[in-house]
Order: sequence, then C-alpha cells, then structure tokens
Amino acid sequence: MVTQVQGASGQLQTNLLARIGNQFQNFAAAIGQGLSRVLARAQDDPAPQFGRRYAPVNGNAFQGSVAGYRVMGDKAKGVEPGFIAKRDWTPGDSVKLQNPQHKFHQDALRMTEEWLGQQPPQGAPGDQALQAMLNQVLTSLSESDSPHAENARELLQSVKDGDAPDVLASLRADQDRDPGFTNALVSGLVQEAFAGSAQTADGTRAGHANEMMDSLRHGIMETQPKFNKNHYIKLDYYEADKSGDRYQIPSDKAKNALHRWFTGATAKDRNEGAVREALANDLMRSLGIQSQKLKIVEGEYADGTPKLMLDGTHVDGTDEHSFSDFDGKPLRGERYLKDGVLVRNTKAQGDANGVYSGPPTLDSSMKELGRNKILLLLMADRDALGSKGGNKGYVGDTFVGIDPGHALEGGLLGRRGDINSDFSFKQPSILPGQGYKNFSMFDQSPLSEKMEGVRQIARLKESGADSQLFDLYAQQFGDQRPDSANFGQHIQGIKAQYEGRRDDILQIFQERLAVDDFDFGVPNTGIEHTNLRDISLNLLDGLEKLTSPTTAKTDGGIPLRHPQITDPSKRKEWHIRQEAGTNDLLFTCSGSKSDVAKMNKALQSYLGPLMGQGGTALTTSPNGKEVSLRVPVGMVPHIGAMLTSTSILNHKH
Repeated sequence: MVTQVQGASGQLQTNLLARIGNQFQNFAAAIGQGLSRVLARAQDDPAPQFGRRYAPVNGNAFQGSVAGYRVMGDKAKGVEPGFIAKRDWTPGDSVKLQNPQHKFHQDALRMTEEWLGQQPPQGAPGDQALQAMLNQVLTSLSESDSPHAENARELLQSVKDGDAPDVLASLRADQDRDPGFTNALVSGLVQEAFAGSAQTADGTRAGHANEMMDSLRHGIMETQPKFNKNHYIKLDYYEADKSGDRYQIPSDKAKNALHRWFTGATAKDRNEGAVREALANDLMRSLGIQSQKLKIVEGEYADGTPKLMLDGTHVDGTDEHSFSDFDGKPLRGERYLKDGVLVRNTKAQGDANGVYSGPPTLDSSMKELGRNKILLLLMADRDALGSKGGNKGYVGDTFVGIDPGHALEGGLLGRRGDINSDFSFKQPSILPGQGYKNFSMFDQSPLSEKMEGVRQIARLKESGADSQLFDLYAQQFGDQRPDSANFGQHIQGIKAQYEGRRDDILQIFQERLAVDDFDFGVPNTGIEHTNLRDISLNLLDGLEKLTSPTTAKTDGGIPLRHPQITDPSKRKEWHIRQEAGTNDLLFTCSGSKSDVAKMNKALQSYLGPLMGQGGTALTTSPNGKEVSLRVPVGMVPHIGAMLTSTSILNHKH
C-alpha cells in the first residue's frame, strides 16, 4: 500500500482525492473539470449554433456573441477551426449575483455604496434612476419595523420640507451618517434592482431597475477575472468544410490538400476526440499534473447533429511567472529542448542585457520533472511533448500539462510490457513521427524522483478515483445521447485498456515500489526513512549505470547530469530486496558467466575499499551467473555516496 506522496504535485493529488469523498457530484467538481459545463447545462436548453468563421482578433473588440461567449476573432494557432472569446454574462451569473454568499453579490453591495458617495465612479447608473429607486427603498424602510425606519422617515421628511433638494443629494452630502443605515440602504437598492427588473406592472420602475442591473453586470464583468480571460474554443467544424459525411480542417489551416483530405472525420469521430481529450486532461490532473482548464462545449451542426467542442484557457501563472512551453526562445535565456534534454543558452561575451547567445547547458532546475515520465507513458500520449516541446510547459519551475490530444488512443494504450523497470521503453513504431517524442527530457532526474510517478499511480488506483472518472464520462455520454454523441461503451473500453496498462506498470515496478516498505531502522513516516529509501533506489540505478555502457553527453555534446545507457539491449538490470532476519539490502544482477565476471571485476575495482566494512560483501553465485552486493542498512549512505551519478560520471567518463 502506497501512502506517501511527496512534493507540490503530490500534494495537489492528495487534495483532489480528499475532496472527492463519497459523493458523485463532489467527485465531478474535484476531478471532472471537463464536464463542468455539461453537468450545469439544463436538459431542455436548446443546443447553441456555432460554425461561423470570424475575422482575426482586433484588440479587445468583440465580433459577436454566441452561447455565453463574446467572440473576439478567429483562432489562428493550431489546425482545428475555432475562435477566441471571453465569457459573457449568463443566467447562471444572475443567480450568483442574487446569492448573498457569492462574491458577485458582495461586489454589487460595494459598487452600490460607492454610487452613494460624493464622487460616484464612472459606470454608475444615472442619478434619476438612483433617486427613484432610493425613494422606493426609503418608503419601504420607513414603514417597516427596522431599527433604521426612523432614519428613513427623517430623510424623506427633510426633502419634503425643502431642507434638501432630493434624497440622493442629501445622502451624498452627509458622509457621516450611521453605517448601519447606509448598509440598509445599499442592501435595499440591490434588492430593488432584482425585484424591479423582474416585475412588469410598472414600466418606469423596471427601466430604473434594469439600468442599475446593467451597471452592476458591467462593473462585475470589468473586475472579475472570469470575464477577462481569453478562451480558445476549438473543434468548431462547419458545413463549408464538409465533404460527404466528413468534416475537414479549413484550407488555410491544412499543410496541404492531402493533409486536409486524410484528416477528415465524421461528426461522431470529431465528438469522440473532444470527449477523449477532455477525459485525458482530467485524468492528467487527477494524476497530480498541474494542467490547463479544458471544458466540453455542447452545440450542434446545421443539420441538428450534436457538436462537441473544447474550451481551453491559458494556464494560470503566478505573480512572478507566466506559463511557457518547452519550445522556448533560446536568445531570451528560456528553457528549450535540444538533443532530447532541457537546456538554456549561456551568456556570451558581448551579449546585450537580456540576450543569451552562448552555448547551451543542461537545465536541471525543474521541480519533480522526472515523476511525470511514467504518468505520460501510462496515458500512452506519444505526442505529449511534441517535436519541439510545444505541447507541455511550465510555470516557474513547475511542470504543466496541456494539449493531451493523442492520449488514451487505443493502439498504444493497449500495449503491455513496453516499459522497463528503469523507465526506458520500446518505441511503438520505427517511424519517428509515430513514436514517443523527446521523453528523454525526463531522464536527467534521479531514479528516486521518477519513482514518485509510480507512487502516484498506485495511490490513485487505491482511491479508485481514476476508474470513477471514466465512469463519470461514460454516464454523461451514454445511451441518453444521440448516436453521434453516445460513447458510453467506447469509454468503458478505454477504461479497460487504461486499467490494464496501469496494472501492468505497477507490476513492472512492484519490486522497486517495495523499497518504500523496507525496514531501515527508523520510523517509516519520517524524512530519514524517505532519504534512505531514495538513496537505496539511486544506489540501484548507480549499479546499472556502472555496469552498463553509458554516455556522459548528448549527440550534440551537451554534458549530462545523469549518465544514460547507450544501448538498451546491453543494459544490466539489477534487482533489490531486503533479506529477512538481517534486514541487509541485497542487490543482484544475472547474466552470462563472462558478463558476471566483468561486472564483479568492475565492482571490486571501484568499491574495493568499502568491501568488508560493516558487513558489505560482493559475491558471485556458484554457477557464476549472478553477482550479488550485500549492503547492511548502516552502510547504505556510504555505498550510495559511491554510486551517485556524479561519482559514476567522474569514474567512467
């Protein structure tokens, strides 16, 4: 049983799982982000029409409004048709505005109080509307049993006696009035805006109330981030690009005519791609990978066929850092992929401020980078990074997942035994474009860090949250949907493939995962246990790197932090277990007699000074086909120090 999850991403997953509880809707809110609009949409709402091309984005100008979006223009990047927009005000937002506990309502109270000040801000309703509504509120208040009824009567009487021109002017002149009275007036005005705009008997009253409601909506939309983020809606295919029953990418987005023709797909296939990508994005998040928000948008084609699209937003950054992908700008000193590793350019003599034109060096500052390798391999996302790193990125030093468009595809998801216990893998195709691209980026991380990803998988299986996510999507896109949006059985098929791949991975790493439960003679919940666990795993990896053919540089000559095995077929796979009774750690490797003799000689030469100390021993089996290194728990730090990546690089290269 895996109970320990480290780091910020581990904490993200722990928090998500804690929020799931046992309630289905809580689970949807915590994990199923892609379905949030689907779950919220009323069943009898008409499906909105999309399928229109727009002009390029022109500043903040809006070109139209459709289904809760204010359209800014055509989506220029990517091959899928779509548009860029900001969220529009919806009936759901009006409900939030009337909820006293919601931030929209609190904003409404704040703005209304500012409108009663001596210098009301721009965007306030006209004085005539405020004056009329105040009279309505004051009259109701004066006739009530409120503790502020007397204040209301006095104010109305002062205007009637001519001591003030009107109630609004009197209020603005008296900024020392009782705060409780002010709060009562502000609350009354907001309630009158709701009530007055909802009634139809008095047109003048409705006009004033609607004017205030417009000001409230405008003010909230100006200040709330929800309404100011860019949304990138993709997969908005339309009839102009339809040939037979297949929707093709627009001509201006296709590489050529053949690309356009062979990427054509039916409406059902397009919808399946949208659902699968949203599911993959939610699964990526449940695995502890920080990811963009991606939601399914429901619409329909001109012939009434359901159309499922995706709404994505930019990844939220921090005060200091915004999101960047791994296809960075070298001259700016940004991270970028070269020779399959992350690098940054160095400063060259004569470079201007902010310019980096010197030779690239390995960048190893990303936090918990290695743990993500097995998670993306689990999802069988061959294009997870893209050919240049543009499909994933980072905020500061934190890995961020975007665009899982090829994840959970059946051909790769159904593979078993393609991943090795050192996180290397067998490519699915001899064609570079059909295989995993740039996954070596994760290998400049220690084995202990990569194992964090395996722990994440085990923890998620233990919770059942990953399987529930598939069930949730299957329920939402099941038999109640038309055929072109009915994927219940298909999703259950993907789930079965995913669970098979997940269990296969856990079986491959079972031996190494068991190190978590070794008895190191210290409490197994403390940092000392974690440190000894990680040293043991990295010691295991060090034995493999010491006895296998390795390289210290990329093909382009970039020095590595962790040596890499040059020929996977010549890798010497070591095993680890803890001996009952003594608690000694036993590291073993099998091979031919000649290979074992070579390994034994290399280890004797390198570790010779430590052999015999504290019970450490190097032996070979009677048949000469297995070499064994015995390391008592007390010697783990000492042997581990000899087998770090730095030590091996210095020794071998």
